[in-house]
Amino acid sequence: MRYLRPVESFLALYDEERVYEFKAQTVEEWKVWRESLKEKLIELLGGFTDRIPLEPEVLERKEFKDYTRERVIFNSAPKVSVVGYLLIPKETRLPAPGVIALHGHGYGKDDIVGIWEDGTERSIPDGYQKDFGISLVKSGLVTFAIEQSCFGERREPEDIERDKYQSSCRKVSFWAMLLGKTVLGMRVWDIMRAIDYLETREEVNRNSIGVMGISGGGMTALFSSALDERIKAAVVSGYLNTFKDSILSIHHCECNYVPGILKYAEMYDIAGLIAPRSLLVESGTKDNIFPIKATEFAISKVRRVYELLGVPERFDTDIFEGRHQISGRKAFEFLRRELVGEP
Repeated sequence: MRYLRPVESFLALYDEERVYEFKAQTVEEWKVWRESLKEKLIELLGGFTDRIPLEPEVLERKEFKDYTRERVIFNSAPKVSVVGYLLIPKETRLPAPGVIALHGHGYGKDDIVGIWEDGTERSIPDGYQKDFGISLVKSGLVTFAIEQSCFGERREPEDIERDKYQSSCRKVSFWAMLLGKTVLGMRVWDIMRAIDYLETREEVNRNSIGVMGISGGGMTALFSSALDERIKAAVVSGYLNTFKDSILSIHHCECNYVPGILKYAEMYDIAGLIAPRSLLVESGTKDNIFPIKATEFAISKVRRVYELLGVPERFDTDIFEGRHQISGRKAFEFLRRELVGEP
């Protein structure tokens, strides 16, 4: 036999047992697995920096019928600032639960709060993300739609000059990896600091924080929820799958890759770290970049963790007929129930 296909040897490695593949049979074994995988995952993501002062600033404020929108900026790490929109509901008793809303690939945070590429407002939800930030605030949740690194205002100058949709993921991903970091690790840290910021706001119940993300935002939501236990409930839309059947089989952005991760865990193992906290997974049957069969397989793996911990009711799914997009059929009610305690 001769093997001229370069990936052949990697396929054999993939089939070997991963170091932190979930195999726990008892709660005690689960505790050891969870702490070991979390520690390794932080290492693989490039580690986290020390917390620096947030130095937050409200840059502008705009009133709408159902909510107030503030444009906020804060410091996340040395030489790293995060900008986002804080949406505060008007017809809700405050403090209320806070939810971090994470956009996918596109032109950034504006697209999930009803702002067109040219900066004008729209009244009808558009695109695969369906303005879900507005849906969240209209559900009575203080919503923080942050700009993920490499999109929108957080891009390199040459990409900003090109057009609204040109991300800086490729350049920043390679810089990060060659310096022992990852873009995903940077984004997860931004979420942790965004939670720090929400905890300073009097409108937010600091004991009731959630996260919701679509596509690349779903990736950040999943990894953030796995590592920050302040997140009480998470909605991961258009992302949960296997690394093998999604980012290794279909063209995906460079920001999806974490060097060495498959030696230790598959995507569903990382999702299992969220248990016993509440998790809802959305996925379309016609999603062409996160195939539904692999999503269903991953769901079965995650469900085992919740069942072991005796809380299967905290893991829910919304498999809907549709493409790569937000569903929302269950998500907003799910977050209200898990964060507020009512449908």
